[in-house]
Amino acid sequence: MFDKLGLRHRFFRPLYRRVLTVAVITGWGGVELWLGNVGWAVGFFVIAALCAVEFFVLFDPQNYGDEDG
Repeated sequence: MFDKLGLRHRFFRPLYRRVLTVAVITGWGGVELWLGNVGWAVGFFVIAALCAVEFFVLFDPQNYGDEDG
């Protein structure tokens, strides 16, 4: 499933990029929640959770190869 989302691109191999990606998406979800847009907030939190699972639970450096996808 995560292969089709592009989350295993070589861009995400460094840890700081994965942490920053999850933090920015979660932060934007917080902004949406603060503005009262609950639907958008839930959507961003779900995307952040999917990224966190892929980047930190299922992470395998061999899946983030030198190919383009």
